[in-house]
Amino acid sequence: MILLVVGLACTPLRALCSDLTALRQLLGTFGFCYGAIGYVLLFVVASLLLFPGSALVIAAALLFGAFWGTLLSLLAATLASACAFLLARHLGREWLLSRFGDRPLFQRIARGIGVYGVDFLIFTRLVPLFPYNIQNYAYGLTDIGFWRYTLISALTLLPGTWVYSYLAATLAEQGITWRVSVELLLCGVLLFALTQAARRVYRRCLTVVQDQPSSVEAKR
Repeated sequence: MILLVVGLACTPLRALCSDLTALRQLLGTFGFCYGAIGYVLLFVVASLLLFPGSALVIAAALLFGAFWGTLLSLLAATLASACAFLLARHLGREWLLSRFGDRPLFQRIARGIGVYGVDFLIFTRLVPLFPYNIQNYAYGLTDIGFWRYTLISALTLLPGTWVYSYLAATLAEQGITWRVSVELLLCGVLLFALTQAARRVYRRCLTVVQDQPSSVEAKR
């Protein structure tokens, strides 16, 4: 995600976003509400098809600004998470189990929820150890409750969504400045440190998780 934000300012892509006033005027011809609804629907469909949401978060920051971009991206990502969860649990369960149920990613998530419960959900949502959109489907195959899953997903999405929306909007409007460069560097270092720490914790927990039967295995 941070690489995408940097690429916005350091590559010819910035030329496409340099005139934010014109882009927002174009959006204004459709009206804010229609534009927001269209963006949310596009995000949900793209996420269900496993398209990475990073580019769409940046697009929302450019078109709607950091504040509204954050809110719309958070709403869209939460809806996408909920829809994928419900599809996996109620409509596509048998197909998903037959296609992906034996894969290590699904098994680890199912066992992790069984052993650590909500803590494992918070952990995997905050730290990008597993692809986010795939997690949405995987959690639908576990025993975690829908409302608890949805609330935690929304809360854990908020910090990162705000940071990336703010950086994308600031870079597009101001370009690379010393202040933005320092903010990018700090975000990159923090994300790297969190990821490395999470990987160490995950490796320690993995031996415990692997010894437990998963809820996916139990229900097959």
